[in-house]
Amino acid sequence: MIDLHIHTTNSDGEFCVTDILEKAESKGLNIISITDHNNINAYDEINDISVRKLYSGKIVIGVELEFVYKGRLFDMLGYGIDLEVMKKSEIIKEGYVHSTVEGQSEILDKLKHVCDELGLKYSLDLKIVKPNHMANDVLVDDILKYSDNKEILSSMNIVDRSSFYRKHFCEPSSPFYVDQTVGKKDIFYVTSLIHDAGGLCFLAHPFVYNLPNIKETLDEIVSLDIIDGIECAHRKHTEEQIDFLIDYCNKHNLKKSGGSDFHIDSHYLGYANKGNYAIDGDLVKDWVKVYLV
Repeated sequence: MIDLHIHTTNSDGEFCVTDILEKAESKGLNIISITDHNNINAYDEINDISVRKLYSGKIVIGVELEFVYKGRLFDMLGYGIDLEVMKKSEIIKEGYVHSTVEGQSEILDKLKHVCDELGLKYSLDLKIVKPNHMANDVLVDDILKYSDNKEILSSMNIVDRSSFYRKHFCEPSSPFYVDQTVGKKDIFYVTSLIHDAGGLCFLAHPFVYNLPNIKETLDEIVSLDIIDGIECAHRKHTEEQIDFLIDYCNKHNLKKSGGSDFHIDSHYLGYANKGNYAIDGDLVKDWVKVYLV
């Protein structure tokens, strides 16, 4: 089993690097990649011999970079990157702190105001306490705790962090929408950066974006001839969606990848389809060997 999409406390994950390595070791994962958002600090820690010894498997050096395409925020996974080249880039220099307490506090205040208007209960002492604490996660974790909110949240199809983030926080038609595209790089910037660093570009989790026509968007992006592959297996992808993406990659001569997009314990490290689909190393066997460390 493998997992090429994992987050740590260096971006918005809840576990530090040593925790992740220990979890990957205990689950017997053969290959992993830590892919923090706009951040590669994890690999400075992994260079410590005592830390690297915690995990006996292989590692693909990775990162997840945000980009804007046609007014929507997407993510690109970069694998096999040269860390020294990547560290010189503007997006990584800014990403060493994925989010500030001040910035996320402002967003949290806006989300609380929406809760007030909708009649949703939240903790009065709710606040951002440290960098990389994302307001959307902090808010939804809190409001889900209150039984009084159940009816409203159910009607809005808010059941967890992901459903809130994609269907509301990133969705212009939702009262919880916050425009996150301002100041973000475009697809050409992030793909050029990854390629200049000697890496491969994989469009992350296509079915997570709630696109009106997934194939049309994939066709458009692939026609740009700037990506190398697609993340086919993902925690939020159904088996039918995974099969569709694998078939799409095969037809378009694209490389395939897969990962849980692990942030918290309930994210099924090493599995896609909400823990029902073990991500097998065969998915990446045609490209991964030269990038293993």
